[in-house]
Amino acid sequence: MVFYRGRLNTLTSTISVLAITIGLVAGQSASQKSLAQTSTSPARAGVTSINGVGASSVNTLFVGTGTTAPLSPQGSWFNVYGIGNPSTLNPPGAINGTVTFRYAPVGSGAGVTGFLTQTVPPVPPNTSTILAPVSFAATDAPLVGTERVTGAPNDAPTPAGTPQNPVPYVQVPVISVGIALAYNPSGLNIPAAGLKLSRATYIGILNGTITNWNAPQIRADNGGAIISVNKPIVGVYRSDSSGTTLALSSHLKAAFPTWNRGVGEASTNTGTLPPAAGTVIWPSNFTGASGGGAVATKIQTTPGAIGYVDSATRLAKNLPAALLQNKALVYNSISSTTISNAFVGATDQDPNPRRIKIVVTDPTAANAYPIVTASYVLFYDKYADVKVANGIKGFINWALGVPSIPASPDPNAIAIARGYAPLPTAIKTLSRNLVNTYVDTTFNPAP
Repeated sequence: MVFYRGRLNTLTSTISVLAITIGLVAGQSASQKSLAQTSTSPARAGVTSINGVGASSVNTLFVGTGTTAPLSPQGSWFNVYGIGNPSTLNPPGAINGTVTFRYAPVGSGAGVTGFLTQTVPPVPPNTSTILAPVSFAATDAPLVGTERVTGAPNDAPTPAGTPQNPVPYVQVPVISVGIALAYNPSGLNIPAAGLKLSRATYIGILNGTITNWNAPQIRADNGGAIISVNKPIVGVYRSDSSGTTLALSSHLKAAFPTWNRGVGEASTNTGTLPPAAGTVIWPSNFTGASGGGAVATKIQTTPGAIGYVDSATRLAKNLPAALLQNKALVYNSISSTTISNAFVGATDQDPNPRRIKIVVTDPTAANAYPIVTASYVLFYDKYADVKVANGIKGFINWALGVPSIPASPDPNAIAIARGYAPLPTAIKTLSRNLVNTYVDTTFNPAP
C-alpha cells in the first residue's frame, strides 16, 4: 500500500563541509557530490542562500547527482545560475554571483509540509539536510489550493477576515518528466527494437493479472518473440509518498476506467500538515522501495523486475525502459521529445491567479509518451528578504526564458541532457509572468 505525501530518504549520508570540499577531487561519489548543495554551511559573505525542499524527481536537474557530465553538479540548473556550494561546482562564471540555491530532495510530501509550515523538514537518519529558512518547495503533485502557509519569516499568518487569510502561495510548473516502466533485462531476450508493451499489457502487469514474461500478451506485443521461456515478473513500486506514483495511478485511472487499485489526490487542507490523501494497493507479488533511486536500484539488482521511475532517474541509472502504446495506439519510447509532445495544447486548470495546474493524464497525440507529469515549484507571495525574492525571479526568468536568458548556457539543453522535457513556450510564459507578478516583499497585488 502506498500513501502519498510521506517522507522520502534519498541520500545515504551526511558529509561535513570539509569532506565535501576535499571530495570534489576525482573519484568523489555521487552521493557526496549531490550533498554539496544540501550542506548546512552558511553562504559566503555577500551571497544569499535560497533554500528549497521537496521532490526527488528534480534533484538531478536542480543539483546534479552523477559524477560525470551531463548528470554532475557542475552544469545543473542551480550551479549554472548561482554560486555553487562550494564554488568549484560552477562551470566558468555563474549567471548570478549574489545567490546560491540549496535543495534537499526529501520527497514531495515532506517538502510541501516544510514549505507550508516554513520549517526545515525533520531529518531522519541518512537524510540530506538544508539551511533554514525554507524559501521554496518542489512537488510532482499540484496542491488543491486550500492549504495554508503558517510560521515565519515569510507570509506570517494574518488575522482572520483579512484578504490574506488563509495566506496565499504561488505554484508554477517548471519542467516535465515521463514515468518510465523500466526493467531488468537479465535473462530476457529483448528484441532489437526494444520491449513493447500495449496498453492492455502494461495494465495487466500493473494490476497483477500478467505475472510471467512468457505471457501471450507480451509475445503478441513483440511480434511473437519469446521474451523468456519462463520467468516471473517482479513488480517494483514506490513505498513512500510520491508524485511519481500519483502521476502513474492518475494515468491508469484515466486510461483504464476499470482500474480499481486506487489513485491518490494531490493533497488535502489540514491547515498545517498535508496527510496521505489516497492509496494504491499493489499486487502481492510486487516489492516496494522508498524513493525513486531505491526503486531503480531494486530493478537493477532483481532479474526479471519491472517498475516505475521518472525519466531523469531512469537516465541516471541507465535502465532500459519499455516502449508504451499511447491512446492513439502508437508505441513510443520515453524521451524529452515524446514527453514534451504530451503537453502541447495543455492549459491551466487552476482558477486562482497565483497558481498554475497543468494535468495531462492520457495524451491523445500520436507522437506523445502516455505517462507524464509536470513538476511544480512553490513560492511565497511575500518574502522578508528582497534579495531572496529577486534571486527567485532571476532564476525563473533564466530557467523559463523564451528565448533563454542568456542564450548560453541554455536551460533547455541542460534539462534535456538530464532526462527532462521542457514545457511548451506558452506554459513557461505563464509561469514566468506569474512569478514576476507575485513574488516580492508584499502581498501584491491584493487578491
